[in-house]
Amino acid sequence: MRLKKTEANAGLSSLLESAGFEPSDVRHYMELSARSGTEAARARILRGQRGRLMDELHRRQQVLDKVDYLIWQAENGKQQKGR
Repeated sequence: MRLKKTEANAGLSSLLESAGFEPSDVRHYMELSARSGTEAARARILRGQRGRLMDELHRRQQVLDKVDYLIWQAENGKQQKGR
């Protein structure tokens, strides 16, 4: 079954929002996606947001690593010193 254009647009908008796009950026991207010849611009926008998501992922991973270390300390009877 083929999705109607409005259903596909709603799905794309939802995906962009969940990827952290601001509402104005979603509108801009959707306007570009309605026009032909905008593939490079859309890819540039998506790569930019992907980079921001990866930066956030790395920051979160660093925090997770520290929490894992605290868990290890707690489970092994180690005490934190000066942290």
